[in-house]
Amino acid sequence: SLQNLRTSSSTTLDDLTQMGAKNFVLRASDLFDPASSTSDMPAASFFEAPTVINYEKEQVLAPHYDANRSADVEDANRGGQTLSTLLVYLNDVENGGTTRFGKLPAADYVRQVKGERNLNIIPKRGDALLFFPADKDGVFDERTEHEGCPAVDEKWIARIWRHTSEVPPPFGLSSDSIKKYL
Repeated sequence: SLQNLRTSSSTTLDDLTQMGAKNFVLRASDLFDPASSTSDMPAASFFEAPTVINYEKEQVLAPHYDANRSADVEDANRGGQTLSTLLVYLNDVENGGTTRFGKLPAADYVRQVKGERNLNIIPKRGDALLFFPADKDGVFDERTEHEGCPAVDEKWIARIWRHTSEVPPPFGLSSDSIKKYL
């Protein structure tokens, strides 16, 4: 399980009366509306509740995948396959705490760790990282294996996962909250 790979701490933001959670979900929804060409449900119905994750010194998230080769069975109760991951960096991290994709080549990008041959992103407050652990049909993409490298300086991120199907509570946001607050 992902919990066994993580030494950081996290909390779920499922209270949309809080402006931070509400705004994060609204901005993420803007990336994905309409939810699908065959659904009239709002994009937020396909999200797991946002999560804020804190990495203190030396904490990590070992290499892992956000999608699952057996998502139809193993993730059926939480919306099926993970189609996209949106990470937002909540603070500047001068040392450590990079997000590394060990199966993707380095990018010509200002936040790329210099001299690294794989994609390895330096966290910068306000930057977002969007990637697709499966294609639009839910086919797993093994190139998206990634990790949270050891933190030297404290790191804070917010994350939303978008799935192929509606994500029911307790994993997703309640339809009442979505209707009332979004």
